[in-house]
Amino acid sequence: MYDLIGDIHGHADELKELLTKLGYENNDGTWSHVSRKVVFLGDYIDRGPKQRESVAIVRSMVETGNALAIMGNHEFNAIGFSTLSSDGNSYLRPHSANNLKQHGRFLEEFPFGSPEYKDAIAWFKTLPMFLERTEFRAVHACYHLRKLQVIRKYFGPDCLLIDDYLEHAFTRGSDLYIAIETCLKGLEIDLPEGVSYLDKDGIERSNVRCNWWDPERNTFKEVALISDEAVRSTLSDEEISAGTILKYDNLKPVLFGHYWRVSNKPRKLTDYSACLDYSVANKDISNGKLVAYRLDGQSRLNDDNFVHVDSIYAGNA
Repeated sequence: MYDLIGDIHGHADELKELLTKLGYENNDGTWSHVSRKVVFLGDYIDRGPKQRESVAIVRSMVETGNALAIMGNHEFNAIGFSTLSSDGNSYLRPHSANNLKQHGRFLEEFPFGSPEYKDAIAWFKTLPMFLERTEFRAVHACYHLRKLQVIRKYFGPDCLLIDDYLEHAFTRGSDLYIAIETCLKGLEIDLPEGVSYLDKDGIERSNVRCNWWDPERNTFKEVALISDEAVRSTLSDEEISAGTILKYDNLKPVLFGHYWRVSNKPRKLTDYSACLDYSVANKDISNGKLVAYRLDGQSRLNDDNFVHVDSIYAGNA
């Protein structure tokens, strides 16, 4: 049986509290359960106060067989940030002011180029981009069959990064770049011309992430994942063509993170989908949580199977 855990972002204290609540024990430096295994859904780094400890907990559980872990966009970004382009003059992920800010907490505890840094990056490269088991599917942001097929074409059936294709993976507009962006950051649609909004990092966006998991939502207004109602009001009520968004097939539960949900009580999105990112690293809200879902073989998800602990920021916003 599996316990799936959402985005940690350096919040090791909440992770240890959640593991304890789930019945795991720390023995000889690693956490384990007598009959269960954790599946970590990516984004172990950046933002939070305990980067090194968070990576160590996840990595030790994976290496001792007590957990599985997939890649998040922050681990993928870290790999690009560390990798020189073929001309040797720049990095695959630019060392811009914004990228340095987003990656700052990780770099404080893993100084760029240090042995510890290189070791962490090497481990990130061992993380698959998704998991499929008999009981469930797990991906960081979007289970999109056609995009996963593109990733498999380059990286093989397990979707493990291969250095030979890393530059292609970070080349904006390439088929591999688009596929990874979709699976690790979400499916996006363009907003109407002239319409934009600021995301949680203050970056202006002219496109918006979409609800891909609910086949009952079919219009631009219904699928746009945006809280700004002024922007939403500009979107069309017309149905989106079937080829624009590949809706989830509901063949088995899919669990993912990434979307910074906010709620006093975590709950499923549909009978076959659940997001487990409840904003543990968001200092600006009072109800952030680190969330797990206890998967016990049921074919449909149940709200009673969510388990959470409060963020250290809870009550301070």
